[in-house]
Amino acid sequence: MKLKIIILILITLLLGSCIQRNNPLDPVGNPDVIVPDEVRDVSCTASPPGATHKYVIIQWTANNPENTDGYKVYRGLAYSANYTCVDTVFTNVCNHGSEAWHSVLPGDYWYRVSGYKDIYDINTQQYIGRLEGRLSEARFVRVPL
Repeated sequence: MKLKIIILILITLLLGSCIQRNNPLDPVGNPDVIVPDEVRDVSCTASPPGATHKYVIIQWTANNPENTDGYKVYRGLAYSANYTCVDTVFTNVCNHGSEAWHSVLPGDYWYRVSGYKDIYDINTQQYIGRLEGRLSEARFVRVPL
């Protein structure tokens, strides 16, 4: 009985791998999709000690506008931690903490940035989705009291 189940699982896996997949955001299967470049030269500057309003300014080298429509900024509490998207911007500068909903408290943080490209159908110009590039290297910043 166990052998039959194992054979059935193997056959299912083999047949499943033969299915044609059609993902319009897959750059391998769709040569018209433009993948955003990896974001480079990320730097972080924290608010000065004693500032009543805490913030972090994140800057990076802008990608070519032909392959990048905007950027997502991520923050984590450690280098290898899970990162959460804290902002979406259209330029190569993010002032995290400048808006009321951007809470920055004193402490140690790591930031990463990725570029994204909005993808549209070539024929109909209908929006298909957003293709996000690789995350940048993590950059450390300490927000003082």
